Amino acid sequence: MTPLMAPAKDKSPVVKVRARIAGTLMLSIESGEEIDFEVDPLNNPEDTAQTELLVITNLPAYSVTALFEEFVIEDFGYDLIKNGKFFIRTKAPGSGEGIADWTVPEEGEMVIVKFEDGFTSGETVLIEYMLKIDFSVPPGVGKMKIVFTAVPEI
Repeated sequence: MTPLMAPAKDKSPVVKVRARIAGTLMLSIESGEEIDFEVDPLNNPEDTAQTELLVITNLPAYSVTALFEEFVIEDFGYDLIKNGKFFIRTKAPGSGEGIADWTVPEEGEMVIVKFEDGFTSGETVLIEYMLKIDFSVPPGVGKMKIVFTAVPEI
């Protein structure tokens, strides 16, 4: 006959399990890390390009911001953003809000995608750029950096 085992006094056969899941939001540039515009006011006054950002997150929602530096033609001190010659527009991959129409970026940091739905193993945020010049733009080379940041929305 098999002996019966009784639980020890004040001990029940129950295991309590707890999991703490960290929230993670990752952003990387998939394409368009370097943009080169080749324009002239007569033969090619407009050029476009794009950057694709990859977002991976287990958060319910996120936004993306962009920090724009000055975009100055150095020899003349001519700022392409301040003079309304550089434009952006963005597309949110899901239910979020992008920038639908060509827009001159704000100085400093601006939100380019708002309240995009999260819980994604990877989705692409598209940023499009347009440089549109005329004879009021002096010749030369302009350089700028853009810093993108993904921000959790709770």
